[in-house]
Amino acid sequence: MKIKWAIIGAGGIADRRTIPAILKDKENELVAVMDRVEAVAEQIGKKYGVPYFTNEKDMLSAVDCDAVYIGTPVMCHFEQAMTALSFGKHVFVEKPVALTAKESRALVDAFKKAGKQITIGYMMKHHNLHEKAKALIAEGEIGQVNSVRAQFTCWYPDIPGAWRQKKSLGGGGAIMDLGVHCIELLEYLLDDEIEEVKSLYSTRTFSYEVEDGGVIIFKTAGGVLGHIDVNFNIPDAASESKLELYGSKGYILCKGTLGQEETGTLSHLYAPQGDYSAMQNRVVNEPVVYTGGGADLYLKQIQNFCDLIRSGKTDYTYSDRAVQVQEVVDKIYENN
Repeated sequence: MKIKWAIIGAGGIADRRTIPAILKDKENELVAVMDRVEAVAEQIGKKYGVPYFTNEKDMLSAVDCDAVYIGTPVMCHFEQAMTALSFGKHVFVEKPVALTAKESRALVDAFKKAGKQITIGYMMKHHNLHEKAKALIAEGEIGQVNSVRAQFTCWYPDIPGAWRQKKSLGGGGAIMDLGVHCIELLEYLLDDEIEEVKSLYSTRTFSYEVEDGGVIIFKTAGGVLGHIDVNFNIPDAASESKLELYGSKGYILCKGTLGQEETGTLSHLYAPQGDYSAMQNRVVNEPVVYTGGGADLYLKQIQNFCDLIRSGKTDYTYSDRAVQVQEVVDKIYENN
């Protein structure tokens, strides 16, 4: 069954990543694109040889499609996804789900009630090294996970008209844009939810109204302690994009895996210890190192979504987690 796709928000990430990923699979077909900026809609439509529109309702009324991808600013997600649902479409919406957890829950519940699939664009869980990390944890290869850390940054200076730099359009700054990826990924790896959270954040380097840096500390329901650093004000070349998981029998250390590509390395050390060592001599052990597979993360998540549609089944596991992520973010912003 070929899945016919229509795009809402054709510029930006849709053109850079998602549309090319959709077209890599011969069982997908791009049938239309829409962008409220007419010049962008026309450019992308002509680029891919499909009809283009500046209004989502006009597009969905005019073309036959099975699925809708939404890559617009966060403040548009709820209304546009509900519009697609009113036309009976399955929806793949970029992260985060919506501006608030309440809005996010209402959206996911509407799709559940209608029996249509909604999936949120958290692609990092599909990285081969993150899948490896999850398997190692499940197999007890680092023992009981006790401490986790993530560092995810992006150089994002003042840009006129950038929606991510306005609270009303993006909902927040580095935490809303980057922190959500770390929260979602860690909850996936641990198969656990963040229960307690505290955060400090500021706008230090740039002049926009949302935060350009934040620190999140948390405790999961299962007792794991964690720390997340997110920044818009560290140069790309100066960030190693680290993910660290420490357990009672070893560690998993990932470098360069937090991002849009399946790159980086995973180092795994299994080093169980018996008695207490009063000398505290540190022995450096050599870990086993795995490398990124180089696959297209966007294609992986699109294929997962399409497989669900073809099966005739629905699975809201990831969507429910995306709502949980928004609940954590709401707590962070409410408490500061």
